[in-house]
Amino acid sequence: MALDMKAKSGRSKFWRVAVICMAIFVVLGAVVVHRVRRVLPPELMQDIRAGIAARNIPDADERFEKYLELRYGPQSDPANRQKVFLDFFNLDHIRALQLMVKHSPENQRQANINATAKWVEKYRESLTPQQRADLSARLQSPGQTMLQQATAQYNSQDVQYRGQTAPVISQLLQTIASLPK
Repeated sequence: MALDMKAKSGRSKFWRVAVICMAIFVVLGAVVVHRVRRVLPPELMQDIRAGIAARNIPDADERFEKYLELRYGPQSDPANRQKVFLDFFNLDHIRALQLMVKHSPENQRQANINATAKWVEKYRESLTPQQRADLSARLQSPGQTMLQQATAQYNSQDVQYRGQTAPVISQLLQTIASLPK
């Protein structure tokens, strides 16, 4: 009987300790998730969700179009396309894209970059004179600071990354140069 009481007491202690440990793990997990969410920009999570949802599409151009649709909405809307273009100069979006490029499958990486460059080129070619004027106005004075910060962020990356993404940067610069002053 005394042995039975000790066994029950031992099991009781075990379960108490197990519950306390589980509670500690849950609280620590919640703290870590909360801190990570505070540190990561919300835009990063939107980019990552859209990228994950589109990752299994075999064609790079279709994959990029799906990513844009999931991230920004229908690309038939000129306002959504302008938002995509302007986000190439948004620091949080630049960091998200750098992270996505870094973690994309090696065999898809350059194709994804080339699809992005093609999109920027098509965007530039599709702009009406009014859209060009509107975009130019958006990139003036306050936009200059945004462009300078984006350039600094891009230049802070390693040479290999900058070399890989040169087609996109070239298309972005050509688009800016094509805008009325």
